[in-house]
Amino acid sequence: MNLIIKRRQLILGTLVVALGAAVFVNWYYTNNGKDKIADTKGESEYVQNLGEAQYVNAQAAQEDYVSEIKLNREKSRDEALDKLNKSLKNASSGSEEAKTITKSINALTKEIKLENDLETLISTKISGMCIAVVNGDSVQIVVEKGKLNESTALQITDIVTTNGGTAAENIKITETA
Repeated sequence: MNLIIKRRQLILGTLVVALGAAVFVNWYYTNNGKDKIADTKGESEYVQNLGEAQYVNAQAAQEDYVSEIKLNREKSRDEALDKLNKSLKNASSGSEEAKTITKSINALTKEIKLENDLETLISTKISGMCIAVVNGDSVQIVVEKGKLNESTALQITDIVTTNGGTAAENIKITETA
């Protein structure tokens, strides 16, 4: 009987040690989800483990989408300005073609400035992201989802008519999907 009790105690002690080792290994490799890597500047940052869940922020995704649209628009406008400037260099100075190209460049830069001004003013007024597209006499404004109501529509129309000189019937205001 004395041998049976010692055998049970030995098995129980082995299981306790194995359980403690398993807990330590688990803690060592997960470190409570906060693995630190030291930076060369002495700062540390947390590194995400593979397979960890990430929350998706719809606001950040929408801001990224708006930023991407603005970047694409800027690239296309830069390309158009480059083409016009190349055409202007090839045209003889004082010719009718040079005057037309110069007018096109001036109109394009005026539209770019107006779009930037409208986006800044409207974003400040509605406390959200917006995109302004000026095409001749018409202006289209796209605002962040959830920000458009009658009051903001009137404020946006006032901003566009005051700063852009566009008639109210030529302003289209929509909301992102």
